[in-house]
Amino acid sequence: MANPSAPVSGDLTKSLFDSPVDFRSEAIYFLIVDRFNDGHDALGDEEGSEQLDQKGLFDETRQDWGKYWGGNLQGVINKIDYLKSLGVTALWLSPLFEQVSDLQFSRAPMHGYWTRDFKRINPRFLKVGESNSIDQSPTLKLLVETCHSAGIKVVLDIVCNHSSPEINGCKGVVLDDGRPLADFNDDGKDFYYHEGEITDWEDEFQLIHQEMMGLATFNEKNINYRNYIKAAIQMWLDAGIDALRVDTLKHMPIWFWQEFTTAMKAHKPGLFMFGEYGFSKPWEQRSVEYANNIGMSILDFGLCDGIRFCFSGQEPGGFHQVERILGHDCVYHRANELVTFIDNHDMPRFLSIVPDSRKLDLALVLLSTLRGVPCLFYGTEQYLNDSTNGGQDPYNRPMMDSWDTNSHPFVLVQKLLNLRQNNQALALGSHHTAWVNEDFYLYTRNFRDSAVMVMVNKSDHDHIVDAENIRMPDGTYQCLITGYPVTIERGRLFGYTVHGNTAMVISSEGSPVKAPLVVVFQINGFFTQPGQSLAITGDCDELGHWDHAKAYRMEYVNNNTWVATIGFQCDQASLLNYKFVVLQANGDPIVEYLINRRTLLPQSGRIAIDCFWNSNN
Repeated sequence: MANPSAPVSGDLTKSLFDSPVDFRSEAIYFLIVDRFNDGHDALGDEEGSEQLDQKGLFDETRQDWGKYWGGNLQGVINKIDYLKSLGVTALWLSPLFEQVSDLQFSRAPMHGYWTRDFKRINPRFLKVGESNSIDQSPTLKLLVETCHSAGIKVVLDIVCNHSSPEINGCKGVVLDDGRPLADFNDDGKDFYYHEGEITDWEDEFQLIHQEMMGLATFNEKNINYRNYIKAAIQMWLDAGIDALRVDTLKHMPIWFWQEFTTAMKAHKPGLFMFGEYGFSKPWEQRSVEYANNIGMSILDFGLCDGIRFCFSGQEPGGFHQVERILGHDCVYHRANELVTFIDNHDMPRFLSIVPDSRKLDLALVLLSTLRGVPCLFYGTEQYLNDSTNGGQDPYNRPMMDSWDTNSHPFVLVQKLLNLRQNNQALALGSHHTAWVNEDFYLYTRNFRDSAVMVMVNKSDHDHIVDAENIRMPDGTYQCLITGYPVTIERGRLFGYTVHGNTAMVISSEGSPVKAPLVVVFQINGFFTQPGQSLAITGDCDELGHWDHAKAYRMEYVNNNTWVATIGFQCDQASLLNYKFVVLQANGDPIVEYLINRRTLLPQSGRIAIDCFWNSNN
């Protein structure tokens, strides 16, 4: 990078960019700590959780689905090598906060969403007698260190909206690192709303002010509450947590999330956050406003429904259900950062609604190769499932019972996640459908000189492929799943047979940008028309020194999103001046309506910069 505008001290740069910020290439694994693995034996703690069980919250027989079954953090630590072998790069843990220690209607808070102290760890997840202070727990420290040594980021599930429901006369009793803080039934400090339960889930006031399933709902207008919850989560970030999954976004106002996200990212620059806006759809304005305006991504319930409907037939259309969701991607500022999934802890597992492992295999192919950051629910890679009562909660949370690294589903997921790491088209690329009907889907993902082609046949019969305009380089490839050869000639695939209930994936791996510093720029907000493309110009060699003809060309993602990976040769940290420009076929560029953008570039590493088009219109 020639002639940087101004050098910046290394200490300041390190504080601003202390970790990679581009989460699009990650593969997330979500587990319920209590139901994953019991590590007490490894700790020499044979009696385990039952020592903590003074109120009947633990069931060592694992027959009572509402109680604790003994999974803990040491159990997770013991399986990090398993997760690394699978290809996991980010581990999402169910909430670790200290919970109320009581039963409501024979159910214990094994899930982690009835918090008693946001600044302490649930002692059931630690060795008996171990300190449950965040900064003093050796087990939490070991978990973070073990994950990081394996190249796995740690994602913590957090809850800001509520504490606990009424249990035996107590409700919403919260501690501040062991000291009394709030009590719903003695709320002199105004920590809670007292508006009753939600009856109309379409009413904005009720969503914000009233209770979800009787849970004590925090009053976010109270600055003391806001200071407490921000300080608590920052303590977890200081303990090495890399990213946050945020519960119940829709039940708190946008301004709160903007303030909260700002505080978290100021405390840990580069922090990735994604939240749960329950049952969000891209055609529902309120959920899109949250996704675009609170500084974090969201879980993609729309695509989850599309994939589930596609295979279950609960709604008609087959693969058109998936296409319909992708067709709305332009409403999001960052559709490629949506966290995608096919099931989770709040819905029946996939195999409970589609009891055919072949269909689950196909759904896993979609999850791994469509846009977004894929998230796998624990045990899916071993066909873990219990369909009692249709697989509804709590039966969607069985104990993990197999660690077979040679099983068919494990090997399938391993191949798919390995592909995500090796082909940048899956993390950053555009989506192009070459053929779609109810039973057959053919699409490519493309970025720079990288491409992936996917064919999925969910019918019981063979499908003969006759397709043109396939965006793959000509050549003969080997399917990563079946091992069969696939030949593309002049962008065509004619007379090729894809067997029933089979997916085929071929990959053309280009050359990723390599440089001491790689910056992933993304621009949203300009809806391009045919003949238009986006580029970046700026005050350095890499961006053409403001010469539009030498500006760095970006890659199309959708008509509202363009992305570029640019390598910089920086002798030192420096300030970059730049702006975006629309190149047109007639040679008349459209330039952003602003003096310039400025950003701080570190000397090395990989960072992501998201921007929104500035216009005078």
